[in-house]
Amino acid sequence: MKLLNKTALITGSSRGIGKAIAFAMARESANIVVCYNENSKEAKKTVEEIRSLGVKAKMVRLEVTNRASVQKAVKLAIKTFGRIDILVNNAGINITNDFDKITDKDWDKVVDVDMKGPFIVTQEVLKFMKKQKSGNIINIASLSGEDGGPRTPSYAAAKAGVLALTLNEAIFCAKYNIRVNAISPGVIASELTEKTMHPDVKKKRLSQILLGRFGRYDEIGPAAVFLASDDSSYITGEILHVNGGTHLKL
Repeated sequence: MKLLNKTALITGSSRGIGKAIAFAMARESANIVVCYNENSKEAKKTVEEIRSLGVKAKMVRLEVTNRASVQKAVKLAIKTFGRIDILVNNAGINITNDFDKITDKDWDKVVDVDMKGPFIVTQEVLKFMKKQKSGNIINIASLSGEDGGPRTPSYAAAKAGVLALTLNEAIFCAKYNIRVNAISPGVIASELTEKTMHPDVKKKRLSQILLGRFGRYDEIGPAAVFLASDDSSYITGEILHVNGGTHLKL
């Protein structure tokens, strides 16, 4: 019950890493705001599964690049639970291609969702956290933002921006008793990974991981719980690597 009486708003939490984080926090007694953009069916299913754990959950549509959508979702969360104690900026997309083949359209789409999105959502949630004089913000970055990422120039650049944004936010938010940290996952085994990762890239990535395997969604959730709980009460402006030791072997 590390997060008892806390409310967590998690973007992109109807599936994948976001869903895993939502479940991990719900198991620690947090109320969950499940944010989705398009897949309301999956969001509804996730909410029902979270409620079965004995905590409260609410689904809201939130388009991270649309400030009006973000404002509406945040206000609904506040109306439902009275406060937002934890924000997890997880929503993200990736369009893979070689550097010289990335189009302006694809570049803008990825950077807008992956970097501008966390900026907008954090600004809007911060309005309420400042009034509370407390809060906890966790940005989901990526190993690609640290090592450049193979065939993911826009994603790598955006996630590098998220890391820099995390540090800036930590400096700004400290005076309001708000901590800001980032989780930088390595490659996670998923249908998306199998679909988008070139076999040669997959082979190379596996060779770079000290633990010799890709990560699992459920290995990200506990890291988020740690950063959201009082177990990390003296930690802010940090990047928690959850990548099987990849950064040590590069």
